[in-house]
Amino acid sequence: MKQKKEQYFIKTGLSLVATMIACLVVFSLSIAGMIASFNALMNQHDKRLSSEICKLMTEKMNSSIRYMTDSAQNMASVLSAQNFNSPADVYKELSDHREGSYVSIGFIDADRKIYASEQELKEFEKWDLLSTAVLADPVSISAPYRSGMTGQPVFTMFTDFTYHSDEHGWMFVTYPLAEIQNIAASESFEEETEIWLMNAASANIIQCAGENVYSIGSWENAYLVMSDINPDDKAAYNEWHSKMLCGEPSASFGYRIGNTAYTQIYSNITDMPGWFVVVRIPRSALSTTMSRFRNYVLIFISVLLLVTLMLILIMYRQSTREKKMLEQLSIHDSLTSVMNRRAFDYAAEQRLTRSGKDAMLLFFDVDYFKQVNDRFGHDAGDRILIEFTNILKKHFSELGFISRYGGDEFVVLLDTASKQEVTVILDSMTRDVHAVKPTEDPKKNANFRLSFSAGAACYPEDAESLELLKHCADLALYDVKKRGRNGYSWYHPKLDYIK
Repeated sequence: MKQKKEQYFIKTGLSLVATMIACLVVFSLSIAGMIASFNALMNQHDKRLSSEICKLMTEKMNSSIRYMTDSAQNMASVLSAQNFNSPADVYKELSDHREGSYVSIGFIDADRKIYASEQELKEFEKWDLLSTAVLADPVSISAPYRSGMTGQPVFTMFTDFTYHSDEHGWMFVTYPLAEIQNIAASESFEEETEIWLMNAASANIIQCAGENVYSIGSWENAYLVMSDINPDDKAAYNEWHSKMLCGEPSASFGYRIGNTAYTQIYSNITDMPGWFVVVRIPRSALSTTMSRFRNYVLIFISVLLLVTLMLILIMYRQSTREKKMLEQLSIHDSLTSVMNRRAFDYAAEQRLTRSGKDAMLLFFDVDYFKQVNDRFGHDAGDRILIEFTNILKKHFSELGFISRYGGDEFVVLLDTASKQEVTVILDSMTRDVHAVKPTEDPKKNANFRLSFSAGAACYPEDAESLELLKHCADLALYDVKKRGRNGYSWYHPKLDYIK
């Protein structure tokens, strides 16, 4: 519980190694799934075979969309960890990465002001993209639309984004639909099999693969495309479309156009609600394509792997600065296993600035610790520090952060400013500390009693920043030492004139 709380205030970005491991796992699972699907398809009837092909295409499109989603979220996480002075600085940072595979990239601040080029702003207004952005939880995806900037089908992805520590906005990335259309295209099927993206409500379709390469990316309506089917099969088509409208995840039917028999099946795209992958295969094509299907799998995996590596390199470039900082940050003290000074300062600063809730900071000194080392040796000194830390953990681990600040100095940040509550804890802690012994030998421990001095300051009553809060607690600690140690004190303004 304690480590999770510390890690919440010391965020770490997704490392390059972790990203590559995750990608390798995904690719390994994909390869295994591909091989299993291939072996199954080879032994299935033509209708079953077309069903598996459709599911395969849908899975890969969903995988591609999910990968784009993860990429956008990772980019937003890296940027959220940086300290930008203004939303304009966020947009400038995003603008420096426009060389990616996306069409456009930008930022919407907490006031819903859009930071984008003039052409991109026109796209937002034309397609009402802002209404999609506010639905991000943490990601939302627009329906495909034809971009006025490129003339090609695109879709825009929105990701939750935090800046200035607590300001909430959205980062957006517009991808060409070709990024997922390419998944549908393959040498194995391009001459005989058609693959569409279809919207259930409007029946509009976007062709992703087919015999006519010039029609790929074109918009049509399914009612026109299916107008030539034999009259006896139209009822079956209407039933098939009704299942799509009702939300059934997959359905197939057979029909004829002239003398050619087709099997047609749809499958829903889970990451693009309302849109479906539709596969139409001439039954005569099934036997000729299976011998080349394995080559298609290998080519697809190679292309996807190359694209993935390129995206990882882009992510790595953006997160290098954060990664270097976090690599230098050692969170725990090696002897006592509590937070070290640097980690504590970072976590405490995040705690105070993020929540703004009342808190209390306590400075602790082990009294006359140097004499313990001189009298009993450094091993005994280490034992005293470990025992003292355990007592701090016993009394404070559920209330806040504990840190060994240096030598025999400890500091605790509590999620409370109640002096009455802390007084009870400190009195109990005092009794525990008095019982600590430096060695196992009672004779050596004779005439020894361990004690501590502590000074406390309240946030925001005494100070409104971490540095001032530490200064106030230090003055209170100094006051205890001046009065003979073995006690504790709260800061009050008169102490500013004592030291």
